[in-house]
Amino acid sequence: MPHPIPITSQSSTRPPSVPTRWATTLTAAAVMISGFGLATPANAEEGTQNAVNTKPAVIPSLHTWTGGTGSLELSNSSRIVVEAGLEQIGGEFSDDLAEMTGLDLDVVSGASAPGDITLDLVLEDQHAAGGQRYAEEGYRLQTDTQVTISAPTETGVYYGTRSLLQILVQSEGRNVVPAGSAIDWPDYQERGFLLDVGRRFFTPEFIQDYIKMMSYYKLNRFQIHLNDNEIFPEHEDFTQAYTGFRLKTDNPAFAGLASADGAYDKADWDSFEGTAATRGVQLVPEIDVPAHSAAIVNWKPSIGLNGGNSDMLDLSKPETITTVKDIFNEFTPWFRGEEVHFGADEYTRSLGNVYRDFYNTMGAHVRSLGKQPVAWGSQTVMSGGIAGYDKDVIINSWNNGWYGLKTAEADGVKFINTNDATLYVVPFANYYHGNGLNNQSLYQTWTPNEGGGQTVSPSSVLGAQFAVWNDLVNMDYTEMDVHGLIERSFPTIAQKSWAAVDPDRTFAQFSATLDTVGMGPGLDLIDAKGTSTVPGEVSAGAAATATASAEGYGPAHLTDGKSLTRWESGTADATDITIDLGKATKIGGIQCEWAQNAPVGYGVETSADGVFWNRVAQHDVEGPGPDQVTFGTREARYVKVAGLTPADADATGVGAWSLSVMAPKNLAIGSAATASGVEAAGFPAAQAVDGNSSTRWSANYNGERWIGTDLGTAQKFSEVTLKWEGASAKDYTVSVSDNGTDWTVVSTQTGKAAGARTDVISFDPVTARHVRVNVQASTLGVYLSLYELEIRNTAVNGLNVSGSLEGVPNEEGQYETPPALTLTASGAAAAGASLDYAVQTEGSEELQWIPYTGPVALEGQGVATVHARATSGSDVSEGYLLVNLNTAPQEPGFTPPAPAMGALNETNQADLDAPKGPVNGGEHVILTAPAADTWYFVYVESSPLGWLLSDADAGISFELAADHQAGAQKVSLTDADGELAGWDHVVKKGGPARP
Repeated sequence: MPHPIPITSQSSTRPPSVPTRWATTLTAAAVMISGFGLATPANAEEGTQNAVNTKPAVIPSLHTWTGGTGSLELSNSSRIVVEAGLEQIGGEFSDDLAEMTGLDLDVVSGASAPGDITLDLVLEDQHAAGGQRYAEEGYRLQTDTQVTISAPTETGVYYGTRSLLQILVQSEGRNVVPAGSAIDWPDYQERGFLLDVGRRFFTPEFIQDYIKMMSYYKLNRFQIHLNDNEIFPEHEDFTQAYTGFRLKTDNPAFAGLASADGAYDKADWDSFEGTAATRGVQLVPEIDVPAHSAAIVNWKPSIGLNGGNSDMLDLSKPETITTVKDIFNEFTPWFRGEEVHFGADEYTRSLGNVYRDFYNTMGAHVRSLGKQPVAWGSQTVMSGGIAGYDKDVIINSWNNGWYGLKTAEADGVKFINTNDATLYVVPFANYYHGNGLNNQSLYQTWTPNEGGGQTVSPSSVLGAQFAVWNDLVNMDYTEMDVHGLIERSFPTIAQKSWAAVDPDRTFAQFSATLDTVGMGPGLDLIDAKGTSTVPGEVSAGAAATATASAEGYGPAHLTDGKSLTRWESGTADATDITIDLGKATKIGGIQCEWAQNAPVGYGVETSADGVFWNRVAQHDVEGPGPDQVTFGTREARYVKVAGLTPADADATGVGAWSLSVMAPKNLAIGSAATASGVEAAGFPAAQAVDGNSSTRWSANYNGERWIGTDLGTAQKFSEVTLKWEGASAKDYTVSVSDNGTDWTVVSTQTGKAAGARTDVISFDPVTARHVRVNVQASTLGVYLSLYELEIRNTAVNGLNVSGSLEGVPNEEGQYETPPALTLTASGAAAAGASLDYAVQTEGSEELQWIPYTGPVALEGQGVATVHARATSGSDVSEGYLLVNLNTAPQEPGFTPPAPAMGALNETNQADLDAPKGPVNGGEHVILTAPAADTWYFVYVESSPLGWLLSDADAGISFELAADHQAGAQKVSLTDADGELAGWDHVVKKGGPARP
């Protein structure tokens, strides 16, 4: 299939904030090693080969790093070498490597070789600074001629593989590790998350994904709140309230306890425990009693307060205690972790004495089942203090009034910071961070020993966990909606509980790393992004097709928003990828990440209708990794990356992790932003122009509030996009200025909706240097916060050629009647542009350009490529379309005059293979025509025979009339342009034709 003619006037760059190719080689090894590759510089500057490697960006960050020089490049000949007992971790790591990097490594035992990855369990290993935390979860990662991960525990080895995965996935080609050594351990013992499934069922697949995702960030505690109920049922009737109990047993004694709308059976829970066991995650099951227990009360009303119309158990009845113990006896054997949580929060305060007795009874009972008891801290409210309570129960300190951090520290109990003011999320509520935690603030200022305005000694608290409570049981939202609120809180909490220090990287840098490393391998649900993490992408979720794909690696993986899926062509032949944006869209480039089997290069083509394609750019690929092509703003529905062939002659195809179509360039990125003021130093105006939708500007609380930016030079633009946080602007204006003093309003917005939203404001193109947004009113009182201010020129610029066909093809897509081709030029340079076209049939190479003056009827047989171009000065725009023709050439609509006999002379006589001897009247004569499939007007002397169509095999065939004069006759051919194409003699016998 013909492909675009290269044009070279476009620019090709690496995307901003993407690391450049590893530019050093190992100096730790004195010889070249076979079986694996050494990363070599593409354009190494003098001295770079001796540069010491900076600490790799890992989430959570590495505690210590000693940089070496150079880097190790892994290949499929590398191996994972494990010692006895680490085979399962090695196997899972091999699977994860294949998914995240494309490397397919064998897991073996025995001696390691250069280029291998070695997993080593060193039970006696200690590290003074890491202490007990290192002894339980720490690891060492060393890279020289091989990669070695060693640790005193299997958990430590596993965590080391998570760091290595993240390092690899950030390298170009996903297979390079910088030389150096890391020693890593957590600062806090407990690093976790609570999910309320009692009031909203979350599928087993979701739970599985969360276990895997948490382990990727080295979070080790997953508390699952297994029962709960509606807080404020209608008419305070708890017998009609929504309730949930999410464990389902076959034991008939508990028939009716499990929720009909979703519960986990023993096989489900076993699968959770199995996944958690090899990933360093402890599941902490919570069966909440004696409050939040309407599901239990409705199952057995006789043990509830208020005659069973309550969500609290009646602790005065021996039957209640027996029932609760029976429930724990039934389900605790399911649980493999060390801890079981029995709730114990928010019971009625008037029954403090029986509550304390129950608390102590349950603590002892859980221990009798072989587990460490855990409960919510309620002692301050329930009894005025911890006196008389079992102090060997681990406490979730959740509220500084009920039992705060400082109180727990003073009492000397083991406790976990789960402070509601800081760490609670109630999805979509107007309380408890209904739109998600303030991750930026947590990252910049919080540590696990702080919560709700209280700070305790780091050594007094076990750690921290954040929590999702699904209070709004009647609101319509999904598990993925919840995930969208909290997905970036996991790495934030992980970072601050693993390395609880002031970060050495900005939140923007942290967020950019997170966008690259993703949420880890093995995920079925949650890796699909609701919104793109590529700033400016317009193709997230768009339909993608390819002319070739390997099984299991389809083109949908390029736009699915998942970081670990990829497309493979599966063939060395040239392959095209087409993305359908669904509607006409303003675009300005493409961005992709190529796998190890990167292509030589490609052409970029765009189309409004999928028929006529514009040739936009021709681009050479440097190698695996991020790649970007930018071009002037154009409007298209379809974008094609054409002519992909592997750069490696031995490769069986081309592969890519992602392919993004980009909006026109955001002129605001990196510009000089200023504002009326800030809420706090951690939310400066610059964060609204950093291209990162996780960082934000938060405004001052009073006075005139505005944010503006200086583009540096006057630039043309026609669109401003404002990505507001929940504290959004209600009334505001957008103004522009040449000098930053005199302003012109280009848009006024009033009465905007409350909550987080994105405003896209279009206006007639302007040329200005400064842009300012002045806010007259906010939707949330004094609060005002903006994630991003984007400025773009969406006016189509330059020169563009487009074409259309008028006609209807048959069911096979062939045109049996010649379709009419119409060409037009558009864009800023279209005035006075000249148009040309050329028709290229299959197998032909040379193009014959013909000036376009009006619609052209296309005729012929087979698939033809119709090329088109517009030229205006030095601007040239080219395009093409493919048309399947099955038409006979149309007879010209005129009669040319007979040639003068004197004009038929030796200079224009042609050898038309006329018969050598005389022919009879009525006998068929066959002449060879100058061109096949062409109309010629035929004269015998001055007698017209009319238009005849030449045939590729039979030439021109006609019957010599009986009444033609005997003797030599001049037969002439005139073409469709009225020009003489040639003549030859035909001799006719005299007399009538024979029968």
